[in-house]
Amino acid sequence: MRRIPLLDGWRAIAIALVLAHHIGQNLSGNEGAYDADVTRFGAFGVDIFFGLSGLLITRLLLEQYRASGSFGLREFYIRRAFRILPPCLVFIAAYTALGWWKSGLEFTSSLFFFRNYVPDSVAGFGSGHLWSLSVEEHFYLIWPGLLAFVMTRRSKHAAANTAAALALGFGLWRMIESQLPTHLLPLAPAHFRTDLRLDALLWGCVAAFVLDGSKEREKFASQFRWPAFAGAAAVLILSIRYYSSLTSVWIAVLIPALLAGTLVHPEWWICRALSWAPVTWLGRISYSLYLWQQLFFPPGWHQASQWWMHWPANLGLAFAAASLSYYLVEKPLIAIGRRYANMRFDASIFKYSAAAIKQSPAVIRKGTFQP
Repeated sequence: MRRIPLLDGWRAIAIALVLAHHIGQNLSGNEGAYDADVTRFGAFGVDIFFGLSGLLITRLLLEQYRASGSFGLREFYIRRAFRILPPCLVFIAAYTALGWWKSGLEFTSSLFFFRNYVPDSVAGFGSGHLWSLSVEEHFYLIWPGLLAFVMTRRSKHAAANTAAALALGFGLWRMIESQLPTHLLPLAPAHFRTDLRLDALLWGCVAAFVLDGSKEREKFASQFRWPAFAGAAAVLILSIRYYSSLTSVWIAVLIPALLAGTLVHPEWWICRALSWAPVTWLGRISYSLYLWQQLFFPPGWHQASQWWMHWPANLGLAFAAASLSYYLVEKPLIAIGRRYANMRFDASIFKYSAAAIKQSPAVIRKGTFQP
């Protein structure tokens, strides 16, 4: 699937919000009063990343199925591994070199993607942002296989209904769990758990089905014009401002709806702004920037003794680290992953090699070799 600059623009918004959240509270002096600082709303940039992941992964799988008649899960997981793992492993190596791990459990959970279920008491903030990566990895393990199973045995409509039903179920579970006298996993941060956040990705999957096909896109475009987009954006802002377990469900639904709205209306001024080259560049490095910014903006960074946490040098250093990660690690490994995923396994090659070993080189040179 070709890269869509507009969605890179949405990635830029997401990472800008996260940076504003991590930077703003320290600069404003409200780091000890979380609710007093407006930059806390930047944490919802992660929800944009979630909506994008659900939409793009499902769109990619549907396009591959339409082109080849299969979902190619092997190729999908190879591409995902080369896309996600190398930058993350480099970050973990750097974090290890700094000696910042608070416990062995923090290291293990970061390496094997269950950081979002580790209690804060045994893990440091420097690896805390890997919680969202854990949620995404769990989504990758569950959804592609489920999509392939349902769609090949029933229909695309059934797969879309499955995504919507699961999204509703996870949202309902979050509302129920928030009202329990004791949380199911009291030591795990509730806001980070996969079972309480997966609907944010699944509604992105539903959006991908809405956009899959020219008739579907035309229908959605005619229904979701600018007034509807502006209204949805207003409801989203209010849902974030007055956040609760109920409004969290609206947030999970509305973000993919806004993403889909911009995809079917590229003529809108906001779409042109999101497709501006500097904005899309920020979106392209957003994954690497998300990984590395945490080293430069931990809580209380404005009082830290480390030279790389001094403002505004730390902002420039975060972008420098992210750029190096993107151009030297992320981008080259993505290309390698694509080439490797496109390789076709041919068992006859190995049979030929095994048979050749049993025959003399002279026989092979004479052209009498029989595989």
